[in-house]
Amino acid sequence: MRRLIALVSCVVVCMVSFVGVAHAADGGTGSGGSNGGTIWAGVQTSAPPSSLKGGGSACRWAPETAYDSSTGTGSRTPITMRLNGLRYRLFNRTCNGRRRLVWIPQLSARQLATQSSLLVYGKLPRPGFRFAPSADDVVVKVRTWIWTDPSAWKPVTATAWIPTPTGIIWTRTTATPITMRFDTDDAVYAGGGRGNTTCLGPGVPWTPLAGDTTTSPCSYAYRHASSSRPSGRFPATMSVTWAITWTSNVGAGGVLPPYTNSANLTVRVRELQALTA
Repeated sequence: MRRLIALVSCVVVCMVSFVGVAHAADGGTGSGGSNGGTIWAGVQTSAPPSSLKGGGSACRWAPETAYDSSTGTGSRTPITMRLNGLRYRLFNRTCNGRRRLVWIPQLSARQLATQSSLLVYGKLPRPGFRFAPSADDVVVKVRTWIWTDPSAWKPVTATAWIPTPTGIIWTRTTATPITMRFDTDDAVYAGGGRGNTTCLGPGVPWTPLAGDTTTSPCSYAYRHASSSRPSGRFPATMSVTWAITWTSNVGAGGVLPPYTNSANLTVRVRELQALTA
């Protein structure tokens, strides 16, 4: 009974000391806090240490175990709690001589990969696109070149890790750009129809050297002018779809659902009239 009381007391104290604290982990970062009574924390980011004990890094991790205050002896019983269906375990984290207790969620490698995928989403560049002619001077039935910055068309990665009694488990999630899509209103009246094009790769930047005969691997030709719209412009969306994969140090890996980020814009489409003799 005394051991149980000591255990409960430690859990309460540790929960209070945890709220609102941001954790730095071996050159990486993690986060902690409370929201509506829900504790969220323990998943560390950036490069993991070489071992559970830190392997020469500034931080050391060790599982916290129960302590019997009546006898002054410890045990190997882990301190755990269950919150919203997820099991947490208490760890002792010591960095530069400063000790802190941190609740670590007990996640599978795939669950941890989901956490690192959220980090990847936050690192993806906001879609930025160029047009030739520009989005202010598009002409009906003339193909408009579309492209994005080629330097932004590259994989983006993020790593998440957690300590366990047997060592660090980490996952690395990679987002790779696959396609970009241009989707636009293209009708005489609102709701009358849409047009789109999907392109593999970032497209090719237009330059005056391209001339009038060179074709683009990513382009769209409007069928209607936008003059009938109150704003004189068509709404449009540019989006990039990323393939999401993950690997881990425990032999697990696989594919997560693709992710798409988008940017909205408007396009003015003119209709040029010509007279023939």
